[in-house]
Amino acid sequence: MKPVVALLLSIVAIPAAFGAGNPAKDFFARLAGDWHGAGEVRGMASAQKMSWQPVLDGKFLRLSFDNRMSGDDGKTWRFSAQALYRIQDDGTIAGTWFDSRGVSFPLSGSIAEDDTLTILWGTDDTERGRTSYRLTTAGLEVTDEVLMPEGGWRTFGQARLTREP
Repeated sequence: MKPVVALLLSIVAIPAAFGAGNPAKDFFARLAGDWHGAGEVRGMASAQKMSWQPVLDGKFLRLSFDNRMSGDDGKTWRFSAQALYRIQDDGTIAGTWFDSRGVSFPLSGSIAEDDTLTILWGTDDTERGRTSYRLTTAGLEVTDEVLMPEGGWRTFGQARLTREP
């Protein structure tokens, strides 16, 4: 099958894989695909790629993430991750994260009315944080925050991504 035909067929199949009428399913259908962009993470310039794909007969959405950060010293640090997300019967989202640090932790989240997916991640044994994925007409805005010991949130990463054609 030619690559263009395969791509078109997969795009048509995305809504069917997730269903319709559920805010989380609708959001996941619009999020599915390949994204790239730039931002800043931990004070370093960041070049990011994300791929969101339905997997396992559409029961999960898999995030494949690649982040290449460059410091002022010119050194580059690569961070990669894989996560599986599943929509629960009540419309909330659960999942598991695995990253190149050798860390894995549970994920939970929901979709807000402003087209933002907010995922809470981590445990008391690892770290706790949240990541917000906001779909806009310009693309995807991603904000990463970590929960501080005193209870407040500190932003450590922000990026803007656009869908790859």
